[in-house]
Amino acid sequence: MRKFHFGRHTVCYSSALFFSIVLVIFQGCKQPDLGLEVQDPGDVINLLRTDSLAVRSSLEREDSVKSDELVFNLLGSYQDPYLGLINASTVCQFRPSVSNIILGEGFIADSLVLVLPLRTAYGDVTKLNGLQSFKVFRLEESLSLSDVYYSNKEVAVSASPIGSLGPILPLLTDSVRVTGKKQAPQIRIPLDINIANEIAANPGVLLSADAFLSFFKGLKITSELPSNQPGKGAILDLNLQAGARIDLFYKNLTQDSLRISFVVNENAARFTQFNHQYSQQVQDLINNPGFGQDYSFVQTMGGLRTKIQFPNLMAWKAGRNILVNKARLFVPVDSSSIGIYPVNPQLNLITKSEDGTLTLIPDLLVSEDYAGSAYKPSTKQYEFNITRYIQSILDGKAVDRGLFIQAKGTGVSSFRVKINGGSNASRPIRLELLYQILPSN
Repeated sequence: MRKFHFGRHTVCYSSALFFSIVLVIFQGCKQPDLGLEVQDPGDVINLLRTDSLAVRSSLEREDSVKSDELVFNLLGSYQDPYLGLINASTVCQFRPSVSNIILGEGFIADSLVLVLPLRTAYGDVTKLNGLQSFKVFRLEESLSLSDVYYSNKEVAVSASPIGSLGPILPLLTDSVRVTGKKQAPQIRIPLDINIANEIAANPGVLLSADAFLSFFKGLKITSELPSNQPGKGAILDLNLQAGARIDLFYKNLTQDSLRISFVVNENAARFTQFNHQYSQQVQDLINNPGFGQDYSFVQTMGGLRTKIQFPNLMAWKAGRNILVNKARLFVPVDSSSIGIYPVNPQLNLITKSEDGTLTLIPDLLVSEDYAGSAYKPSTKQYEFNITRYIQSILDGKAVDRGLFIQAKGTGVSSFRVKINGGSNASRPIRLELLYQILPSN
C-alpha cells in the first residue's frame, strides 16, 4: 500500500491503482501539438542529430522603412570600410512654444540658432576622424502629422542652405554653455537672420501654430564628410523631442536679451531620410547571389538583409515522418569587422507570406526570448530557435519562401554587422536539428 498525505488526511492506494490513476492523469494532460521541443533531449529515446544540411545565404537590399514620428531621428555621414558611404538626414517641423507671441516695438534680431540635442553616435567621433559639416535647408512643401513618410521620401527644399556649420567634431559628452547656463551636448547651427526679419514683418504668423507652419514649413538638416575615407564620420542619434528647437534672440525698445523658441514636440511632423552609396563589394554581393555564400551583411537604416534558404530540407526528409525536438540556426559574426562599429544587439528572422509580404516566423511570434535573436558575445554569433518554422515546413503546413535576417529597430538605429555565409570556410552558418523519426501514419 502507498500512503499520501493531504493536510490532515492520509489516503492509501494499492500500487496498481496508483499507477492507473497516474496514467489517466498524464493521458488527460497530453498536448501532442507542442511537439518534443518541451522535452529535455536527454529524456527522448532515439533522438537523432544533424547539422550537415546545406544553408544558402545571399545579400539583398531592404525596402525603404517607415521613419516618421519615431522615438529617435538620425543625422550624419560615415564611410564604412565595407559598405561605403552611409548618410542620414532629418526633416521636421517646428512649432511656436507658446501662442500669441508679441515681439514688441523696435524689434531687432540678434541671432537665429538651430539647436539639435545629441544622444549617442555610431562610428568615430574622435579627433579628425569625427569631423562633419552640416547644412540646413528650408522646406518648400508642408508636412502633415497624419501622413506616412518613408526613409526614401524626397521633399522640396530651398535651392540654397539657410544655415551651415563645420567641419566640426560633434561632442557627445561636453555640455554647452548658453546664456550663462549649462545645457546638454548639442549641435548649434546659425541660421539666416533674414528669416527672423521675415517673421517680424509678418506678426500674424506668431498668433498660432497653424499660422506659423503655413509661413515656415520646416527644415531639412543634412551632413557631409570633409574626406570620404574609410572609418571617417558617424551617424548621430537625436531625440528631437528632448530639446530640439530654433531659438530667436532679439531685443526691442523696452527690453534686451529676449528669446522665443520654435520647438519639436509631439505635434510636429518629422522623419529621417537614408541614403546608401554602397561600395562595389556590396553591389557585387547583391547582384550575384552566390557571392553571399562566403559572407554577407545585415544593416539598419532601411539598408541590407541576408536571405537564408535550406535547399535540401525536403529531400532530406525523404518521405519520413519527422518530429523536430529543436532546430537552431547559428549565424557567426566576422569579429574582425567590428572595431568601432558594434554589431546589431538583436536581429529578427522573418519570412514571406503567400502574398509576398514579410511576416514574423512562428517562433518569433511566441516571443523574442523564445526565438533567441540577441547577439552572444561569448560565442560571437547569433543563435536562433526556428523549431516551429522547420516543423511547419516538414509537415507541409508552410512553404519555404526563405528566411530573412533583418535588423531590429531599422528606422531608429545605425548598426550593421558582417556575418559569415552558408559556405564560409572557417565558421559557416549552420542549421542544427535534433529530431525523431516516427512511424508513418
